[in-house]
Amino acid sequence: MFGCQSLRTVNVSSCNHHRHLFHSGLSRRRLYRSFSLAYTSGQTALHSKRLIMMQRRAASTERKGQKSNEDVDRNPDHHDHSHSLFAHSHSHNGEDGSGHSHDAAHIVAALKGNKRDRGSYITLVGLVSNIILTAAKGTAGWFLHSASLLADAGHSLSDLLGDLIVLVCWNLSRRPPSERYPYGFAKFETLGTTTVSLLLIGGALGIGVHSYHLLLATISETLPSVPPGMIHTVIENVTLIAPNLPVSADSHVHSVDVNAAWFAAVGVLVKEWLYWITKRVAEQENSPVLFANALHHRSDAYSSGVALLAILGTWYFPAIPLDPIGGLIVSVVILQQGASLFKGAWGDLTDAGVSRRKSESLRRSLTPLVKTGVHDDARMLIGIKDLRARRSGSMLFVDLTAQVAPELSVVQAKQLEGKINKTMQEARKEIAEVRVKFEPVPSE
Repeated sequence: MFGCQSLRTVNVSSCNHHRHLFHSGLSRRRLYRSFSLAYTSGQTALHSKRLIMMQRRAASTERKGQKSNEDVDRNPDHHDHSHSLFAHSHSHNGEDGSGHSHDAAHIVAALKGNKRDRGSYITLVGLVSNIILTAAKGTAGWFLHSASLLADAGHSLSDLLGDLIVLVCWNLSRRPPSERYPYGFAKFETLGTTTVSLLLIGGALGIGVHSYHLLLATISETLPSVPPGMIHTVIENVTLIAPNLPVSADSHVHSVDVNAAWFAAVGVLVKEWLYWITKRVAEQENSPVLFANALHHRSDAYSSGVALLAILGTWYFPAIPLDPIGGLIVSVVILQQGASLFKGAWGDLTDAGVSRRKSESLRRSLTPLVKTGVHDDARMLIGIKDLRARRSGSMLFVDLTAQVAPELSVVQAKQLEGKINKTMQEARKEIAEVRVKFEPVPSE
């Protein structure tokens, strides 16, 4: 503004001056020099204005940068952090990590073969294997007339849903604690384990009912050929239990093709392999949901194994209904595994305590810190009582009461609490937190 005003002032004054010079008869050369002087003065004023504006912009940008940094420092939800317990580093905005987008990135990385996320990678391997096995066993069971192979394919189909649930729950459980979930997301693993166990139980009941009806259909056909007597009476009474048979019972008129055994054998090998590699990763990650998925693979291996024996048995002994009997045996085995998984997951969901054996093991880990003598002043811990522990997914939360000397200072109590935490976490890697309550006890 000042530059423009100065420029206008200079131009007006110089024009008046030039008019005077012209009328006074001065030379054109002098007039040209005067115009040059006026132009130079104007350019100098413009340059000064530009410098002032640039300085103002720089100062404004610097103030905005300082304000932005202060806002970041004042905002507790915007932060960078690293959690060694979760092996996870990231930045996020939001109350409960709602800005997270790395779960999908983990899954995509696992699809590309990123073995650092072993849980996602091994689950995706099982997912692809189950897709192939379901299609192969289902097609073979239909065209080769094998009820056991069809039931086995149905079980593999339930494995697909189980793998998807495990994949989602695994990635959720890896998140670090947030303001909304201060104890972490580990219970999503327990939720996944519960869901997988219910899938196992439902699949077992479905296979059992299907095999039961097939068995009744087979027995009904053989009833006229059985001579009168006790066996005839038992078979007749059994068939009267379910007079309405499903349409699928017509499949018994076809003889089972022995080639179906090849598909069952491949299913046994693949699912047993998946069981072992998934179990190994579950132990390395201390993950209950991955272990549940491993048992899911093992139950499918059992299913394929019994289907294999039933197919071969039916081929060698066609008069004996081994195919539906095999399906019943498979259903019982799977039902037992599903019930066992559900029992453990239910205990975690309802905050059941750990077993007495594990509780004693946790207590023994603190033995080196307990004061053993009268003159042992370096150790201020007299005893441990009321030790409790509960599971949350793959993690363990412990709280206990530490009996200490009355003269223990606050600083010493803080140091002792740190020693207790460190000692217990070194003894059991799955311990996420130890809460200590101090109780003064007179020394004897």
